[in-house]
Amino acid sequence: MRILHYSLGLPPYRSGGLTKYSNDLMIEQYNQGNQVFLLFPGRMNLLRDSVRIRHYQKYKNINVFEMVNPLPVPLLNGIINPNYYMKECDKAVFITFLKRLNPEVVHIHTFMGLYKEFIEACKESNVKVIYSTHDYFGLCTKANFLDYQGNVCANRDLKKCLRCNMSGFGINTVKILQSPQYRFAKNYGLIDKIKKINKKKSIRVDTKETVTIKEDEFIRLLNYYESMFYLIDLFLFNSSVSKEIYEKYLNINGKVLYITHGDIMDKRVIKNYDKKALSLTYLGPTKEYKGFFLLNRVMRQIKEQGYNDIKLNVYGDISIDDSNVCSNIELHGKYLYKDLENIFNQTDVLIVPSIWYETFGFITLEAISHGVPVIVTKNVGSKDIIKSNGFGLIISNNCNEIYNAIKTIYLDRSILENYNYKIVKSNYDYKISSHVEKIINEYKTLQKEY
Repeated sequence: MRILHYSLGLPPYRSGGLTKYSNDLMIEQYNQGNQVFLLFPGRMNLLRDSVRIRHYQKYKNINVFEMVNPLPVPLLNGIINPNYYMKECDKAVFITFLKRLNPEVVHIHTFMGLYKEFIEACKESNVKVIYSTHDYFGLCTKANFLDYQGNVCANRDLKKCLRCNMSGFGINTVKILQSPQYRFAKNYGLIDKIKKINKKKSIRVDTKETVTIKEDEFIRLLNYYESMFYLIDLFLFNSSVSKEIYEKYLNINGKVLYITHGDIMDKRVIKNYDKKALSLTYLGPTKEYKGFFLLNRVMRQIKEQGYNDIKLNVYGDISIDDSNVCSNIELHGKYLYKDLENIFNQTDVLIVPSIWYETFGFITLEAISHGVPVIVTKNVGSKDIIKSNGFGLIISNNCNEIYNAIKTIYLDRSILENYNYKIVKSNYDYKISSHVEKIINEYKTLQKEY
């Protein structure tokens, strides 16, 4: 097949689960004999604002195209200038591009930077469009349904939305972050060095623009994204969690298809739980939305109750001082993917305590691929795998339930032995090759149905 993907771009300029998944998906699709292309939102010129598409480079046999003068890419920062994010452009640019590539399907991974006219051009060119739900951008302009205090938004509240987006970057900053110069600096690690020097760990350089967001403009923006959603032919939800959230706001056609990535290998082993100490692991940033502070409170409670043989190892982006964590927590800092085997060899159980509606969560899949049971909160999309296979515990994201889950497995290790045995003996398919076959089947089925 001829497949065109739209994503945020290539690593290391772009990172995270969305980028990892879309890149590995494209590479394996090519390996299976498909012709694969990528379009990403690129630079925003200061003097010329007309949209054009240029060939950017060839990346692992994939022809990559840059959209010059896309709409702004806010990432997780919010939007303070709604009008910049719903500008119109010449649809003919996209129709010409589609005629040039002649894709059979367009697979969109985000609406960030994307014009509505692009999807309209796909429809007019009879090209089917699939959308993968990596986050909630378009429903929530900060992409994660977390308010300005770090609390989960059970329902979209316009007044709260306006307050949340007041912290968004101004358009000048967004242009800098999408510039070739910034991309070059990011690709060569210069930005990380600057962040280490800057005590605030921030590169926000714009003079703060007015943060008064007009309510009518924000409503128009939400309606703009809704109209884009309704142009999609098929939604691929990567979990029941993302399906529930999207269907709460939209009447759409979709199905759940769990995801994976190209570096996950089957390294499952029977683990030894015949010991007194219990080693817990948390992998991720020390952020509220990921549930780290919730877990910190639990570990303090564990210590106060006299369970001195329970230890939590934390790996990831550390943005908290050692003095603010309990003494039974050890902060290890950032890790590389090659470190996971050693980390999981020393792990009895992984804890994923997210409080936000996490659409999937690769770390759960990575843990069970090493035979490690998982304690996961009900807001984490990858709970589906845990639930359907009996690979661990699913709990509510509150201190009492997390504390009781840890205490239970500490007192009865046969619970972990049982989970570990199920993981090792299961026939769960981790392979990206198998996932791509399912994706291609969805493409073909969509073509036959319409």
